[in-house]
Amino acid sequence: MPLIRSLLRDAEGVVAPSVSAVVWEDGRERYVRRPDRVYDLASLTKPLGTAEVALGLVAAGRLGLDDPHPLLPPGVNVRLLLQHGAGWPAWRPLHEGARDRAEVVARALASPLEHPPGTVHTYSDLGFLALGAVIEAVTGRRLDALVPGPLRWGDRRSEPTDGARGGPVNDLNARAMGGVAPHAGLYGSARDVVACVVRWLDAAVLPPELVRRAFTDRGLGTHVLGWDTPSPGGQSTAGASPPSDTVGHLGYTGTSVWLSPSRRRVAVLLTNRVAYGADPLPIRGLRQRWHQEAWESGVGARRVTPSAHEAPR
Repeated sequence: MPLIRSLLRDAEGVVAPSVSAVVWEDGRERYVRRPDRVYDLASLTKPLGTAEVALGLVAAGRLGLDDPHPLLPPGVNVRLLLQHGAGWPAWRPLHEGARDRAEVVARALASPLEHPPGTVHTYSDLGFLALGAVIEAVTGRRLDALVPGPLRWGDRRSEPTDGARGGPVNDLNARAMGGVAPHAGLYGSARDVVACVVRWLDAAVLPPELVRRAFTDRGLGTHVLGWDTPSPGGQSTAGASPPSDTVGHLGYTGTSVWLSPSRRRVAVLLTNRVAYGADPLPIRGLRQRWHQEAWESGVGARRVTPSAHEAPR
């Protein structure tokens, strides 16, 4: 256990100004470090917000994984969007000159596909912008009215990423959307992230079979339905040798969550590393070493009873 502590202690002030973490297993916090600090979660918004809502609509029969939709190009469906195989490019500066949220979304939907649907895996913010547009068209409600707590859209208490504490969301396209975007925009603490993941593990908001499919229905690359899986070859940020059923996700600001459903173990690491620049190597090294220690750690634990703030709602 000393190593898992020292990795984060040594990283704070070097890799990132602020570092927070929780390792949770089957109702017990096995390790915590400043677990209630609030961070810009960046792309953790994809699985913990947008994918959960999309699959909830699938479970309710309001959306089909493989059905077409008028907003989507021919051949593109919800499954491909969740698996990042729809053919859209990874990113575009949609925020430049955009007047409002609707214009950013319209620009994403109008962006031409780089590849035919279902032929190439490209991790794509544009694909999730399209997915968000479909969700909002089906429900008639904006995304921030659909994602349950405890995560929040913006938080003035958050650790700084590009200036003063609690500044606007780091992602520029999400910022142009008022901070409410399908690919980025949610804020929360490590304990908040654990509470959201436990919703999945307990099948609290989705049927158990759909949760299983979400964690195992792999597309052309490493992505399943809204989640990612470890890259092969021992180079994953989930660790050099994560459990075989590991799924998770990363966020550009320096956030990550990896979980093993069979072990009911969740490891959340939150940082604001972008405050020190865009170099990916320091945060990548920290993630890989720390998450591997999180799998191997056998530390003592204490039973956790979620507070009203932490409980799913």
